[in-house]
Amino acid sequence: MQKFKFILVLIFSFFCFVGCANKPAEEVIIEDAVYVSVNGTGDGSYESPCSLDYALEHMTTEKPVYLLGGTYSVENSIVFSKNATASKKYVIAGWRNQNVVLDFGYHQGQTPKYNNVSTNIRYSGITISGNYYKIANLTITGAGSCGMYVCGHYNLIENCVFKENGNSGLQISGSSGDTIANWPHDNTIKNCTSFGNYDWNRSDGKKGEDADGFACKICAGENNVFDGCIAYNNSDDGWDLFTKRATGVIGSVTIKNSIAFRNGYGMNGTALKNGNGFKLGGRALEVNHTVENCLAFNNKGNGFDDNSNPGTLTFVNCTAYNNEAKNFATGRFVENSNTYDSTWTEDGVSYGPIENVPKSHNVYSSCLSYKDSGDNKDYYVGNAEYCLFFYSANKYVSYGASGACTHKTQTNIVQNADIPFVSISNNNLNNLQTIHSTFRDANHNIKLGNFLKANSWAAAYGSNGRIGCYFE
Repeated sequence: MQKFKFILVLIFSFFCFVGCANKPAEEVIIEDAVYVSVNGTGDGSYESPCSLDYALEHMTTEKPVYLLGGTYSVENSIVFSKNATASKKYVIAGWRNQNVVLDFGYHQGQTPKYNNVSTNIRYSGITISGNYYKIANLTITGAGSCGMYVCGHYNLIENCVFKENGNSGLQISGSSGDTIANWPHDNTIKNCTSFGNYDWNRSDGKKGEDADGFACKICAGENNVFDGCIAYNNSDDGWDLFTKRATGVIGSVTIKNSIAFRNGYGMNGTALKNGNGFKLGGRALEVNHTVENCLAFNNKGNGFDDNSNPGTLTFVNCTAYNNEAKNFATGRFVENSNTYDSTWTEDGVSYGPIENVPKSHNVYSSCLSYKDSGDNKDYYVGNAEYCLFFYSANKYVSYGASGACTHKTQTNIVQNADIPFVSISNNNLNNLQTIHSTFRDANHNIKLGNFLKANSWAAAYGSNGRIGCYFE
């Protein structure tokens, strides 16, 4: 009898365990926070969320602001101008995995939703002029100018989507009246995606010319980092690190673990402007940048483009595939003294040609470049180790241990009939609206599996059997 009772207890316990395991866990609420909902009118508790305007007006560093899921119709630009500290930041984030959209109501071909916005007003969605903000888990769309404009310091933008805004998705820039020390510096853009941005409402005949996925240009300071970001189908470039003669060199930028594709094309496939994947300079001004574990494919222009920057560009484990111009266009200046032939005007001042531009001196490590056809070979100048550069159909120029490189003196030509990737197809590319989720894992890190991963033949030319980028 005792044995029978014991068996019943075991059976009862088993079913209780299964039932509890299958029961959804109650959501753990952070009590010391302010909660916002689309139609909120309450006190800001989770049970009675407040409006977005109320939360932003009363925001402090003591309590994070969490936006519950939904689409927020935002009538005015949001400006964050207060300063916080490294230990106590301002935090504004979408709540957990809920879909939070800030729609500023200024979409291509549509009349603006709000009476205070006319079709000739262009404004950024969110401007951060203060320091130590963390903004996360938001989608920003329909801004008249940039989706987000960062001109402060030590800010973290994480897991945000910038789509279909009237200029760049996110831009880091300061004021020409400040010195480089006061330009926006030490900002981190982490695991964000920017697509479909297009400066369509211009009357100067230059529609599409300025809207990049991510821009860190013209009066940007030191130590700005993009990590794990994706830029595609923006009207101009994926990344733009442009410099102007009128304002001088910007700070060094690091881009890592990031992807640029189909830039220069609209969401409907219409050809628009330049379409470089990673544009890394301008106007023959020397700036050093680092690009690591990055992928550029199917862009309208060049995959990686120095844009006349003769500074040291360091490329580590980068892959370029089927960009329509060149995969690597990073060796414009081959001789020791060069002339930049362009002439142009900035802020009413005429510039160019620029004499005595130094020779390009870039660094390439374990980089892989391939195109299905054509003979638009790569341009590169500097020092290379364990790289395969595109030469012509099924031909590469290979570099082993570290040595000087230039596209003008190509000697180590390798011919191979096979595509150097495990796979060149990815079904997720069929839906451009869901790339941010389908190209990432649960932690929002980019995961591509075998897509454009070097196969064993190509990897043998790399360092320790690795060449090109890896998003496994």
